[in-house]
Amino acid sequence: RNQLSPMSGRSGAGGIPGGSGVANAVQKVGEYVITMSQDKWWKLFFSIIIDFIGILSYIVPVLAEVLDVFWAPISALLIFQLYGNALLTGVAFIEEALPFTDITPTATIGWLIEYTKLGKWMGMQPLRPHPNVQRLD
Repeated sequence: RNQLSPMSGRSGAGGIPGGSGVANAVQKVGEYVITMSQDKWWKLFFSIIIDFIGILSYIVPVLAEVLDVFWAPISALLIFQLYGNALLTGVAFIEEALPFTDITPTATIGWLIEYTKLGKWMGMQPLRPHPNVQRLD
């Protein structure tokens, strides 16, 4: 089992108490994101995908705002798995949950903060930096 997983070592199906097929799928996606995000370019790729899915809600505006109720917690969970930053996770959740704010690329902004001079300039450092990944300073 992946030692980076926050779900490992728990009881129930797939490590989730009372786990179901959906819970197992969410856990597997989370573990995969954690594993792949150890590479900064994969992390950027996942960030762009998360933001792109959020922006898709503008295709069908009325239906999309309803779907955002489901996407907001999933997006926040994935961003937490990528960056381990509670503030960024909260911003991502609020940004997806509020109507007409989906255009903000929160996950990609998280990547910029973590790997470019922007984060250093803003005085922000990642809460869970990976020891083998270097910043682009």
